[in-house]
Amino acid sequence: MIASLRGILAQARPDSIIVEVSGIGFDVGVHSRTSSILPPLGSPLVVYTYLQVLDNNLKLFGFLHQEELDLFKMLLGVSGLGAKSALNILAALKPEEFYQTVVSADERRLQGIPGIGKKTAQRLVFELKDKVGKGMGIVFPLAAEAAPLEDLMEALEALGYQRGEVFPLVMKMQSQGELGTRVEDNLKQVLRRRAQQMKK
Repeated sequence: MIASLRGILAQARPDSIIVEVSGIGFDVGVHSRTSSILPPLGSPLVVYTYLQVLDNNLKLFGFLHQEELDLFKMLLGVSGLGAKSALNILAALKPEEFYQTVVSADERRLQGIPGIGKKTAQRLVFELKDKVGKGMGIVFPLAAEAAPLEDLMEALEALGYQRGEVFPLVMKMQSQGELGTRVEDNLKQVLRRRAQQMKK
């Protein structure tokens, strides 16, 4: 299986890119949010990939972050949900936003995504709510708590951290009641815990 590609961005279209690796161009399907933040053509690029095999047809999908690939594979496991709808979800919501939406059972927000109707939204919540919480080993915050956490994530990104690097830690601390409503205090707490992790 092709788990990732490291090469040069040769072409870019709204729904796909071509990554050239050792002279071979790989056609990779992407969602619209990915295509909007790609580097200039000719730049080095790493994409995390999923190879889908349907009726002897091979299709490669790529993501700039491992957590997006993980969510994509989770979505493909939902009854009746195909790759196109999964990409639409990833284009509309970052992984942590999707998890929050599912755990809070916000079906209306899911229905605002192209290709996701009422029944599909209900199925996403029903099939993934427990899996998201148990699989991540955390309890996601309610909608009222989401804004301060998003501010905290943005502050951490400004310091050079990747979302996928610190998001599990932030959510674990939130579920354990270690975070409050002040972004400054939360930032200090997370940085302290992160430093402790790095020493282990």
